[in-house]
Amino acid sequence: MSMVVLAMAAVDVSRIDRRVRGEVERRGLFLVSPDPEPGMLAATQFVFVCTDPDPGDCGFTRVGHVSGPNHVVYAMDGRKTSAAVSLSQIRGIFPTWEDGIMVVLDAFDQWR
Repeated sequence: MSMVVLAMAAVDVSRIDRRVRGEVERRGLFLVSPDPEPGMLAATQFVFVCTDPDPGDCGFTRVGHVSGPNHVVYAMDGRKTSAAVSLSQIRGIFPTWEDGIMVVLDAFDQWR
């Protein structure tokens, strides 16, 4: 039995609702969606909310992310530890990328 892994492009963040992009920008943050790593499941996409727009560095600058296709949300938990190691899953149902991003921004506001 073999598993077929298809390449899927990154999420086009310019298609995220402009009001949500405005909230990201207002906080001095960036939306970054890198191409999935080779070998990842085809449906796996990410939108990272980062302090830096460099997709090659989003693991170290993210304050949270939303992963697809089910819009699972993770946010930094506010512990001032080294970058990208203190992520906590936010439980809930987030039907769109925008819903998930707003939850990350709420956590960012709380823990900033």
